[in-house]
Amino acid sequence: MKKKKKSVADRKPIESHMAITKTYSDEFTKTAHKFMRMIGLEPSAFDVLTKRTKQYLMLIKHTPFRIRAEKGSRVPRAYIQFFNNTMGLHDKKTFYGDPTFNISYLEYVTYGLTLIFSIRNYDTGENELTLDQIELLEKIRIPMLKYTTGNEDDHYATRTNKVFQNLFLYVSLPNYRYYTCKDASLPNHSKGCMENIITVSSIEPERKNFFIDGKLHSAYRLEYYSFYPTVNELVPIPAEIPLKLLEVENNRTKHQVMHQIQTNFTLPVYIQNHALRRAAERMDCMDNMFRNIIFSTSFMFPQAITAVNGQRLIKARNITGMHIGYFPFIKQDGAVLLLSFLPLASPITPEGIILHKELGIQLEDSKYIGLDKLSFYTKTDFDTLPKLKQALKSANMWHLTEIQSNNPTERKEDIILKNFFIDSNAPMEVEG
Repeated sequence: MKKKKKSVADRKPIESHMAITKTYSDEFTKTAHKFMRMIGLEPSAFDVLTKRTKQYLMLIKHTPFRIRAEKGSRVPRAYIQFFNNTMGLHDKKTFYGDPTFNISYLEYVTYGLTLIFSIRNYDTGENELTLDQIELLEKIRIPMLKYTTGNEDDHYATRTNKVFQNLFLYVSLPNYRYYTCKDASLPNHSKGCMENIITVSSIEPERKNFFIDGKLHSAYRLEYYSFYPTVNELVPIPAEIPLKLLEVENNRTKHQVMHQIQTNFTLPVYIQNHALRRAAERMDCMDNMFRNIIFSTSFMFPQAITAVNGQRLIKARNITGMHIGYFPFIKQDGAVLLLSFLPLASPITPEGIILHKELGIQLEDSKYIGLDKLSFYTKTDFDTLPKLKQALKSANMWHLTEIQSNNPTERKEDIILKNFFIDSNAPMEVEG
């Protein structure tokens, strides 16, 4: 005989405070004590509250962040697992506010958010709160508001966006997929809590065909992640180049220049696979995150120069503003196509022409030595090569040796390089 199911009206609603276990209450109290100290109060400021008031503060429980894929979105399952593992590690290993108070981010999300929201928004009309309890809560609320308002960088939305910005910089590929996310606190009435959910979705880049030397080449709309994302959504921004940057200044009339500046007309940017391969080859000791940061810093505020051969190049810069290389391009069909990635040592760049002249080498020599790859600058012991060291400084390329490789190796003396750059003249005086 089947049991008769209870109707919705027959089901007794679950009250949140009924689900407050001793373990939860103890952990909440430990976190509350840390918060009291952090905002300049003693733990007793929380302890003097009645059990009823404390339960009132614990009513709306929060869960640690959980990442899920948006329904119908093509986000690899392995990525969701990776995101959850990374977020979990972040919550356990980082701190909210002043780290000397030892409030892990996990404690902040699980108990701190409940404490902050309840203290900040308590209802003076609640029957559970007596006048004396309201006065005690007010003594906590004022310094709590002051601290949390002045600590916006640790706000859960700001911090999660920073974590996911790094994650998306690591996994996004311009010729495959970009990723975006939204965070939300969703009520789970059956568990009597607010579930902190981050929903990840994917974006496939737009494709466009270009004719180069009579051949058809496909390219992808380049996008980048801003370092100043919105509070509740992290989305890639389509790269665009102001038209005024694409042409040599001397080839335009004053009227044309002023007209373009006033209209601020821009063109969309596309990148072909060849350029992506060259970027990976020439930034060989760096990971995908580094290359995506290059796109962000280079196209958020783009700059262009004219190469030795008259070609216009877009500067590739890292997060500190250092020049890493250049993107040669063409303008076609109302768009900009990035053709390749040139290292600073290329003989057509302002830096490369000086370097080649200082060293007396040809393009083939440069490639053989490895001057076209970042790893050369991170693993070579330049103190044993004074001529090369001086040439890099003269060419304004010495900053490449200061880049921190993702796979650091010990700088070693290279006998082949030492023989290649042997100076038949008297030893050079070089700064240490």
